[in-house]
Amino acid sequence: MKSQNLSEAELSARAGFEEASILDEIMRGRTLPNMAAPVRLADALGIPVDVLLRDRNDHLKGDFEALPVQEVDRQAAQLLSAVFKATERSLDRIGDRPTLDSIIAWWKETDGDLSRSEQIAPHFDLVSAAEALTSIPRIHHVGALGLSATTLGSADNSRLANFLETLSTSDLTELNGQIRSVAHSGVGMITPLKRIVPFPETNETAEVSFVRLMLPVRDASGTLFVLNYSTLLSESTPRRTDG
Repeated sequence: MKSQNLSEAELSARAGFEEASILDEIMRGRTLPNMAAPVRLADALGIPVDVLLRDRNDHLKGDFEALPVQEVDRQAAQLLSAVFKATERSLDRIGDRPTLDSIIAWWKETDGDLSRSEQIAPHFDLVSAAEALTSIPRIHHVGALGLSATTLGSADNSRLANFLETLSTSDLTELNGQIRSVAHSGVGMITPLKRIVPFPETNETAEVSFVRLMLPVRDASGTLFVLNYSTLLSESTPRRTDG
C-alpha cells in the first residue's frame, strides 16, 4: 500500500470490498479473511497471491517491489514460452513419439494436408484399402519411427506387407473395412487391438497390444489416403513358437 500510495479505502475499493472496515479488520488481525480475499487483494495490488500468504516474518526480511498486473502477466508469459520451447527441444532430442491427441490436433489444424506433415511423417503409415476385402491393403508409406517399422525392424513397405499376410481372413476384412469407412466418411477411427507379431529370422513372436488411429488425409494433388498411426500399450517378452 505504501509503495503504491494507496489508502485502505482505495485498496478496499480496488479489491471490491463492500466495506472499507473489512480491510482494516483483516490487517489488524481482528478477523480471518476467506480464501477469496487474498486473491482479490493480490489482483488489486498487482502482485502474486503467494506474497500475501507467506510467513509475515519472512516477508518483512526482504525487499519487495510491487508490479502492475500487466507486468506480472508479461513475465508469466515469457516464463511459459521458455518452458514450452525447452520442452520442444527436449522432445526433438529424444525423438519422443507424438500422442494420439497431437496427431488429431494436427489433422484438425491442417485439414489432413500431407504437405504440412513433415514433423510427424516419420511416425505414421499411409495406406488405402485393397479392392477385395480379404486382400492385403495397399501400403504407400511406412514411417521409420512408427510402431510398424520399430516393431518389425524395417521401414520397407514389403516388410509390413509380409506381416499383413499373416493376418487371418477376418482380420484383413476388418482392416480393409475400416480403411474404406474412414476414407469414404471423412471421419477418423480409433481402435484398440492386440496382435501376435512374428520374427522370421529367429522364429520368435511377440504379443503386442496397441491403439490404432486412422484419419483421412490428402497429398498436394488431392489423392486420398488413410493415415495409420499406432501407439504401443504393452509388449510381451518374445517367445519361440516351437520348442
